[in-house]
Amino acid sequence: MAKNQPPPGTHQFEPIDLDFDKMNGVVPYILQHSYTGEILMLGVLNDESWRRTCETGILTSYRRTLGRVWTMGEDGGHFIKVSRVKVDCDNDTVLFETLPEAPVCGHGQLTCFFNELPAKEAHGGK
Repeated sequence: MAKNQPPPGTHQFEPIDLDFDKMNGVVPYILQHSYTGEILMLGVLNDESWRRTCETGILTSYRRTLGRVWTMGEDGGHFIKVSRVKVDCDNDTVLFETLPEAPVCGHGQLTCFFNELPAKEAHGGK
């Protein structure tokens, strides 16, 4: 099966050096909806996927399960264009903002965080 080719991203970003040493060569990232602020997913980057994302404006992750760099959308054709990038104060976590054109979750959901746990009733007496 041929892989889909990513379109040009809407933005390119100047990468900074991230601290990949803290977590054995990867850093976590959060993908957030640009307008609603909803958290869409959590993933990891290695140096190659970080630089490729910045160069192309298309989200590229390091897939631990595949053991390789993977451009989100290369299988289904729904690429994630990054509209803004923020790095935390320790340079070891990245926040990407996007306006998704399709569900982000591999299970067909808009967000990977669709499993909400029900709250238990409060314990204690009067």
